[in-house]
Amino acid sequence: MADPPEANDEQGSNGSRSKIMSSILDPKLLAGEAMGCVEFWSPLGLTVIVLWLLYRPDRFHPTVDSAVLSAHHLTANASNRPTSLRYDLAIELGLRNSHRRLSIRYLDMSATAFYNGTRLGPTTDALPTPFRQGPKNTTVLHPAFRGTVAVDSIVAAELERKLAAGMLHVTVRVSMTLLYKVWLVSEIFFYDYDCRLCLPPPRDDAAPAVADGATECMAVSYL
Repeated sequence: MADPPEANDEQGSNGSRSKIMSSILDPKLLAGEAMGCVEFWSPLGLTVIVLWLLYRPDRFHPTVDSAVLSAHHLTANASNRPTSLRYDLAIELGLRNSHRRLSIRYLDMSATAFYNGTRLGPTTDALPTPFRQGPKNTTVLHPAFRGTVAVDSIVAAELERKLAAGMLHVTVRVSMTLLYKVWLVSEIFFYDYDCRLCLPPPRDDAAPAVADGATECMAVSYL
């Protein structure tokens, strides 16, 4: 007795699916696909590793060698409530290329100061890029941050507490686009560094607060 048409269709469909799954899970086919991936990715992965070990961009860290804080105080509005922060900060930013043979090309660079999460603003003058830095060489830049920024009551209260304690914490974020080149091979790296500064507040007699000693900036993001 012949099977109903529905049963024949179902058996045919099951047989087709089994053949497809068998072909997909065929060990020889899977091995071939795996070898193809290895052959494609191995040269690329090896190249990336070799370039990374050659350039070692993770060893590059800017430093703040000194900082001068001339102003960092609150200004009040008509109701005598502090609503804005006046700041004046100048730093000496050191960029050291420790490679013996490789040069670094600085394609782009910017610096922004922050206090307690509040963005104080970018540098007064743009940093001089692009430029090339030779091996075993140090470049010193002088970013300056001056201006006034609105603050809320929480930031104002925290600043007043820090001023009374005699110590301020300011973060300078330095963003860089670096180019390393060896013969015809070049790589571009994007880095953000945070330079965390501890400074005494300026005195009431307008004498600036000076912080000497190198502060290493740490990488917080990279690409």
